[in-house]
Amino acid sequence: MKSVLLSLTVLFSLPLFGAVRATYIKGDTWVSQYLEKGGDIRHVTGLVLPSDWKTHARFDNSIPKRDLPPVFDWRWKAEGLQPVKNQGQCGSCWAFSVTATMEALIKIQTHHVVDLAEQTLVSTCESGGDCGGGYFDAFNYMKSPGMPDEKQDPYKAQNSSCKSNLKAIEKLTSWSYVGDGNDEPTIEQLKTAIMQHGPLSVGIYANSSFSAYKGGVFNNCSSGSENHMVNIEGWNDDGQYWIMRNSWGADWGENGYMNIRYTGSSGAKCNNIAALAAYAVYKDGVLDTFSTSK
Repeated sequence: MKSVLLSLTVLFSLPLFGAVRATYIKGDTWVSQYLEKGGDIRHVTGLVLPSDWKTHARFDNSIPKRDLPPVFDWRWKAEGLQPVKNQGQCGSCWAFSVTATMEALIKIQTHHVVDLAEQTLVSTCESGGDCGGGYFDAFNYMKSPGMPDEKQDPYKAQNSSCKSNLKAIEKLTSWSYVGDGNDEPTIEQLKTAIMQHGPLSVGIYANSSFSAYKGGVFNNCSSGSENHMVNIEGWNDDGQYWIMRNSWGADWGENGYMNIRYTGSSGAKCNNIAALAAYAVYKDGVLDTFSTSK
């Protein structure tokens, strides 16, 4: 029953296809207010790539070309996903992004909603990061030893020691970056990866303008190094935007989501969204969506 209620909460809070405002709505959010008061953006983001991150990285440049629908949204396709969570003032976006990817895959393949423990990744259980930042490598912990649920290790929004006797309830099979590791993945590669593998964990450049998003299609694009990890769960070609899931709570943006343009006026990815992107594999691997997509 809890799984059904959580799914319905997300499903019926979504706008209908084509109902998104074409303009960017800016206003006060808890993040923009925090930054205006002198808060450090690193404490509400957290993507930190080590200099040698490519050394052991796996890249998938074999994403095949397929006929892609003009509109796709895993929230509808999966009949609801886990509600958007809030990382708080801890640079743990990376933990929330990879967890959202795994939770979505479980929902898509098993129709069950699970609430996995981001705190386990933020604590010393996983050596890849903490409130000072982390990156995609956290997927490795999700492969082995696997992830406990939130009840075992509730989120504290702060660094902590690893709890003993944690029991993994789910594991990933594998994960990979999208592309060849040299050039940024194309929009077509990203869309195909979303349909074949589910929501992606992606990097993005978050700044003050980004933090003040309230609705519509974000088009105030800026260039900057990726400092935040989020998820892409779909797209809309009519509006030329990605459906992006954040980790700043459901009160931010549109129920925790942002509709963000593929590219800015220069042709570069808007705020560098998905210049770095990764998918994960859970149990069944490739998802059969091309023959049944909306």
